[in-house]
Amino acid sequence: MFQARLNSTSRALINSQRSSKLSLNLRRFSVSPSHLQRLPVQISGQGSGTIQTISVKDKPYTFSTDTYKVIGGQDSHPSPVAYALASLSSCNQVTGALVAKDHGLTLGKWRVLVEGQLPTAVLVGGEQGNPNWESVDLEVNVQTSADDAAFEHFVAEVERRCPITQLFKRSGVAYKSKWINEPL
Repeated sequence: MFQARLNSTSRALINSQRSSKLSLNLRRFSVSPSHLQRLPVQISGQGSGTIQTISVKDKPYTFSTDTYKVIGGQDSHPSPVAYALASLSSCNQVTGALVAKDHGLTLGKWRVLVEGQLPTAVLVGGEQGNPNWESVDLEVNVQTSADDAAFEHFVAEVERRCPITQLFKRSGVAYKSKWINEPL
């Protein structure tokens, strides 16, 4: 009888450990302590001339880049600078969805306009200096369930937590944003 209990207890412990290991491997990204989390992203690119095809590690999709004819490209795909602004647009929306979930807000449709001024003297002309954006303006119209105070907090949190927004802001570019709360 003791042996049977021991075996039963041992099996339960082993199954519990297996289950625990399995759940650790399958745990959702957002449930572990934030200081232990990393979102690994790796891309690789290959191409020739101004056209490059980008692959994202462990993902089934690719995308291509080219540049404007005026600076030597064929303009056959979006340019890297267009993708940079698209990243700002879409990252704000993704971050907004996360923030809304955290704060119990309901979101509807988004309309985002991003405009940037990129001086070409360094990039194209080879002059000395910083080839960074001169200015970037973001305008967001988003339908929310938030009142004015909650919307202000929502916007502050989105801009604080959005890695692409922070990339632009901390780069020294003249960055402006305008957020408009629209009713659902």
